[in-house]
Amino acid sequence: MNNAGGPRTRAAVRWSAAVGAAICARVAAGELLYQVLAEDGMPTPQTVGRWAKDRAEFGRALAAARRRAGRSAKGGGVWTYCQPTADEVFERLCEGEGLTSIGADPTMPSLSTLFHWRRRFAEFNKAVLLAKEVQAEQLADAGWEMVRGATPETAYLTHVRLTHLRWMTGVMAPRAFKPKPVEPQVQETTTVLLRTFKGVKDPVTGEMKVVAFCPNPETGQMECEDVPGWTPPEGAVLIPA
Repeated sequence: MNNAGGPRTRAAVRWSAAVGAAICARVAAGELLYQVLAEDGMPTPQTVGRWAKDRAEFGRALAAARRRAGRSAKGGGVWTYCQPTADEVFERLCEGEGLTSIGADPTMPSLSTLFHWRRRFAEFNKAVLLAKEVQAEQLADAGWEMVRGATPETAYLTHVRLTHLRWMTGVMAPRAFKPKPVEPQVQETTTVLLRTFKGVKDPVTGEMKVVAFCPNPETGQMECEDVPGWTPPEGAVLIPA
């Protein structure tokens, strides 16, 4: 798929009953609509889709032509790969249109056909993924505009929209926009014991001496550090009173 040269440009084709009749006749004869419209001198699929919506008589004639050819009146359902149509899908995706919307366009292949193309033609699937990345960039820009335009009254609504937008960009372009989960930091606990010093009489010599007392962090009881075998709790920091 050659998208390096940018979007294809085609001369605009104005509506005329003759052009509409020619399109319907070729479709009724069995030609695929999106292949007919790929020819030079024919309107674009978007143009024909607009004609079908705005001109009820043409829309009914196009639907009838599809039925005469043995296909659904809504379009699609054809598995034949068409490069110009694939290019059209890429351009419309880059402009922000969804693949579901494109598949619902009566002038384009159905959604199931487009997904079949993605599975079968690696180049087309690569182009769709690239177009999704373009859409994600546009959504990111739109999110920044939302932030800039937010007011105290619209702050909550902006937050809701940005949350969904963040999810959408992550789905469309996970390599660029999907946030990485952050492991919660484990808070370290430090036990601080305040030592108290008292003068006590030595039971052996009868002399006064200074002895340190420290609270037990588990029981809260004061313990004399002069007791044989006494050790401070592991990791405790002793601060003189």
